[in-house]
Amino acid sequence: MTGDANTLDALYRRHAPSVFRRALRILGNPADAHEVVQDVFLSLFERPEQYQAKSALTTFLYSATTHAALNRIRNQKNRLRLLSDQLPGEPMDRSTHTNPERLLELQGLLGRLPEPLGAVAVHYYLDELSHDEIARILGCSRRHVGHLLERLTAWVRAEEKEESC
Repeated sequence: MTGDANTLDALYRRHAPSVFRRALRILGNPADAHEVVQDVFLSLFERPEQYQAKSALTTFLYSATTHAALNRIRNQKNRLRLLSDQLPGEPMDRSTHTNPERLLELQGLLGRLPEPLGAVAVHYYLDELSHDEIARILGCSRRHVGHLLERLTAWVRAEEKEESC
C-alpha cells in the first residue's frame, strides 16, 4: 500500500463507515468513534507500511480500530470518574453490551486491562466471536485464546475482590 492521498481517500470512503461502527460498538459514543476513525486513517496515511498485506485490509482495519478504541478508553480524561462510579458486579457475560450500565462498567475495566486481555475481552464479550475467530484475528492459537480468557476472568475476579475490601 502506498501513502498517496488519492489511494487513502478511496480507502477512507470505502471503509470509514465500518471503522466507525466498530469504534462506536466499543466506545458507545459517536464523537469518540469519529475521533477513532480519524486516528486510524491518519495513522495509515502517516505510516502506510504498517499494513503489510498479511491479512485482508478489512481485518487490519478491524484490529487497528479495536486497538485505537481501547487506547482511547485508557486515555480518556473522565477515566477516573468512570472508575470511581464503577461497582463490582457479577462476572462478565456475553450479553454485557446490551445493558448500558454493564457497558460502562466494561469500558472502565477495559481501560485498566493489559493490552492482550483487553483485545480478547472486546472480541469475545462485545463481538461474541468464537475462540477460532479470535485466534485468526490475533494471530495466535485457539488454545492461547482460551488461556487469555482464563487470565481475563481471574483478573476481573481479583479486581472485584480488591474493590470489595
